[in-house]
Amino acid sequence: MTEALIKRTIAALDLARHLEVEAPATLTIHGLTGASRALVAAACLRATGNPVLLLTGTAGEAETAARDCRFFLGAEAVGHLPELPGDPAARAVLPPEVTAERLHALRLLREGRGLTVASAAAASGRFLTPEALEQAVVHLHPQRLVSPGALAERLTWNGYRRVPQATEPGEFSLRGGILDLYPPLTPHPIRIEFLGDAIESLRTFDPETQRSRSPLPRALALPVIETFLNPDSRQAALAGLDRLPDGRVPPSLREALEEGRAAPGLPAYLSCFPGVDAGLLDYLPPRALCLLDDPDQVTAAAVRASEEAVAADARWAAAGVAVPPASARLTAWETLRAALASRVQVALSPFPLPEGLAGEAIPCATEALPAYQGRLQAFVEDVTRWLREGFAVTLVARSDAQARRLQELLREHALGAVLGVASGPERPLAVAVGEVSRGFRFPAVKALLVTEGELFGTRRLPPPRKPARPGTTLQALGAMALGDLVVHMDHGIARYRGLERLAVAERDGDYLILEYANGDRLYVPVEKMGLVQRYVGAEARPPALDRLGGSAWARAKARVKASVRALAKELVQLYAARQVLPGHPFSPDAPWQREFEASFPYEETQDQLHAIRAVKADMEKPRPMDRLICGDVGYGKTEVAMRAAFKAAMDSKQVAVLVPTTVLAMQHVASFGERFAPFPLRVEMLSRFRSRREQQAVLQGLRDGTVDIVIGTHRLLQRDVRFRDLGLLVVDEEQRFGVAAKERLKQLRREVDVLTLTATPIPRTLHMAMLGVRDVSTIETPPEDRLAIRTFICRFDPAVIREAVERELARGGQVFFVHNRVESIHSMGRYLKRLLPHVRIAIAHGQQSEAALERVMVDFYARKHDLLLCTTIIESGLDIPTANTIIVNRADRFGLAQLYQLRGRVGRDRHRAQAYLLIPREEALTEVARRRLQVLVEFTELGSGFKIAARDLEIRGAGNLLGAEQHGHIAAVGFDLYCRLTQEAVQELKGEPVESPVDPAVRLPAEALLPDVYVDDPGLRLALYKRLAAAEGEEALEELALELRDRFGPPPPEATWLLRGMALRLVARRLRAVEVDLRSPTVRVRLDRRPGVDGAAAAALLRESAGRLRYGPQDTLTWHSGEEDPERRAAAVKNLLRRLAAP
Repeated sequence: MTEALIKRTIAALDLARHLEVEAPATLTIHGLTGASRALVAAACLRATGNPVLLLTGTAGEAETAARDCRFFLGAEAVGHLPELPGDPAARAVLPPEVTAERLHALRLLREGRGLTVASAAAASGRFLTPEALEQAVVHLHPQRLVSPGALAERLTWNGYRRVPQATEPGEFSLRGGILDLYPPLTPHPIRIEFLGDAIESLRTFDPETQRSRSPLPRALALPVIETFLNPDSRQAALAGLDRLPDGRVPPSLREALEEGRAAPGLPAYLSCFPGVDAGLLDYLPPRALCLLDDPDQVTAAAVRASEEAVAADARWAAAGVAVPPASARLTAWETLRAALASRVQVALSPFPLPEGLAGEAIPCATEALPAYQGRLQAFVEDVTRWLREGFAVTLVARSDAQARRLQELLREHALGAVLGVASGPERPLAVAVGEVSRGFRFPAVKALLVTEGELFGTRRLPPPRKPARPGTTLQALGAMALGDLVVHMDHGIARYRGLERLAVAERDGDYLILEYANGDRLYVPVEKMGLVQRYVGAEARPPALDRLGGSAWARAKARVKASVRALAKELVQLYAARQVLPGHPFSPDAPWQREFEASFPYEETQDQLHAIRAVKADMEKPRPMDRLICGDVGYGKTEVAMRAAFKAAMDSKQVAVLVPTTVLAMQHVASFGERFAPFPLRVEMLSRFRSRREQQAVLQGLRDGTVDIVIGTHRLLQRDVRFRDLGLLVVDEEQRFGVAAKERLKQLRREVDVLTLTATPIPRTLHMAMLGVRDVSTIETPPEDRLAIRTFICRFDPAVIREAVERELARGGQVFFVHNRVESIHSMGRYLKRLLPHVRIAIAHGQQSEAALERVMVDFYARKHDLLLCTTIIESGLDIPTANTIIVNRADRFGLAQLYQLRGRVGRDRHRAQAYLLIPREEALTEVARRRLQVLVEFTELGSGFKIAARDLEIRGAGNLLGAEQHGHIAAVGFDLYCRLTQEAVQELKGEPVESPVDPAVRLPAEALLPDVYVDDPGLRLALYKRLAAAEGEEALEELALELRDRFGPPPPEATWLLRGMALRLVARRLRAVEVDLRSPTVRVRLDRRPGVDGAAAAALLRESAGRLRYGPQDTLTWHSGEEDPERRAAAVKNLLRRLAAP
């Protein structure tokens, strides 16, 4: 796509001739701006055919340069060498993606292909020797001779973690003759199937569903640590640690090495391992070209990195921590510079070349582009002029959807653009998909590159968005751990005590053990797992266990059912009344709406698009809209509100955005102001922090219609606020407003369109139950940059606190310090002031007056404070991108949902966020607290621990949607049963049939279970049983059977019978059969009192059977099948039941 542009650059600069020189030689290319540096670097690569090493000053510049180079050369041809953290007291293992990216970049250099980018500090590091690295790489292809066990051992030595189910990079799982492997940098994990001691096949699989995707001819697995963890290497490393100068090595490192696993802080000790003694020059082929991006900056950065390493040595020595000296960890810059000087060097400079400087020089005179800030007409005029001057103009969009939007916008202005890169007279204007830091005008090449940043305003580049996993936060939430509280639909609340294999009627089967009050136990066969759900209640205090055979459970269910029915009746009546209220039908989208939406810098998620379409459809109806949008901070709710606001303003209607706090109002004003700036719309803010004169001006503007959009706190609901023509009210976090405010909102709902936003998730089950009684849109796609928060559990230690705060402040950020005891928060403030005398500390807690609290928060948002010492008042709704480290004191006292929300306050800046969970030095943690904290550390992404936290949050969402009085009812019966009862009540009131489900008992002639030798992990086995029991149709069951074969190999007879039994249960459920017994050739089927039998089919079958099928007392069908073979009998019974079942 970019090859034509690269060729034109080579020709315009005559690069082939300039670079045809013998080493040593220096060439300067000056006057480069924005991404033109990357274009010239790509041209150098193509002009010579030799590998290129591009050195930058800082790590950030290296990341930007690598991203720009990938746009011109493609991802495969560009390597990036990230810096390696050298902190021996690090509290998290280096992510496997970082290591793999480094090793990929080194291999690219070694193999003499492509372009590798590194900062000065990264280039100064020490690495595995090229020979050792190649030996560590695992090559996979069919027919390769290696046993599953040997491959598993090799992967462990390379730093991979063995787990029951591979779902994250750096993991593998082994199940008999199938090994699942997730190498970093591969788009999908790999499933390796063995035949004996040879690989039979390779295929990719989906980490979420665990299903295979497509075959692979070959694959490569890079190590995830930069050394080996085989016994010899570990012994040598331990000996190297013993030889370090006085001081102590972190005990966790020594312990991890003895156990054969990677450990936090390992990168600082790599030089103790054998084979880690190469420099970057050992990877650089003799013919490689060395590019220095602003050589003075590269030299200064290298010197700074060396000085920082020496200073770190002194700091760690003073703290009593032994580390290898900087000389063992780094290559001296003088050595590196001398070696580079012996090669062909190209200096890339943004400045004109001073006279008299040695070496050849190529002038480029590229120019930066103006910032259009969404002024599309000005941009169109410039493009028209550039095309007249013979420039090839390329717009760079970050997604396919955005590229198509830009193409459409240009077409509306009579400019035809193709998709791709502009390449001259035949393709003068194009829209390309990719990421480029900044655009440029390159007169020598007659090329022009424009980014969305220049067109619509500077935006922070997000990390690559992972594909959305539908319903991630809701999937597998029922996963039960030993000791969890569970709810049996018929017998009530119990404690789950595990899965046990029992012999019943001479056949083995797996049973769930549920413990009730007084130690009574209930054994539930796995095929009846649908009756058991994990208990999730609304209260922190756990409920009492029910008594087996008691009546309390039945009474609790009846109470909740009555309450739910009354609530559903009220909601149904409210919804019906709203349908007949008159409202303003807004016009369809205007052309400016498309321009406004095109300025959104990210690709919308499917959830967002559904919500936007639903809101627009509601607005265009002749009745007032009342829609709730649910989704956590960062999920894109504000964008939905902005598009609705813009649509309302285009119909000359005013918009009010109501938020609970001044800080949120300020954030919304900033984001609305930026997006609405290119359009003739006035956005104002109304809050008590504005002066009286400013407030009066806004109030006057609302009365006379000159203010189009107003954003404010509950000040907006006061009597002196009058609108000329209010058309839309957006309410953010309505549950945080008082009773009076809610009453005023209730009145407004009858008059104008209302859009309510909430950051508390609403569960899908409840959402489905409310269909037809409440308009709800849920946005469930995970936020783009929330998934990489690095979490540490530490004992309370002043050194840890000081280091965490100073590191954050050094990168220009701010810190939250959560201390959830108001009575001691000021003494903690004094302690922190002594510990951090230069840090500006503010205190915020719920017992301050509302005005004082808001003033502190506003000042923190305005960066007048560095550290906010606060209680959990920051738990929700606060978005301060510069606050990127959170320290939670006494984290053991918080619930998982609370910790999840607190941790979610950070992680919205371009820097990686840090969360420190502090626990007391002297106290031992309770088992529950330890497990809760460990969950947060293990799942930096939305893993199962977060799914449970999300479920706890959903209970708050249920309370917000249905009213706080429902919390007690949720606590009484558990969340799942509560949702089911709500759904049944709504269906009943809407006149839809509600039938109590039948759970048939199917008695089989053989054992039906998943044997240990087939699925060895008990947790995985339980999850599979649960999914089998929950399958709602034969198609879903067939999919599960295919999945079992795919993941675990051909099922043994017991697993096949389990699948047959589940299939029979599905048909029996349709027939409303209570029991099906096919243990003998005489099959018995006992029916419910209201059977789902097709009368005509039954009559026909009775006639055809010649007396073999009979209908007897107690609603029992008896069929003399005559089939001695159990498998054929099962198939015949299934066919019989299918024919009998009503369609």
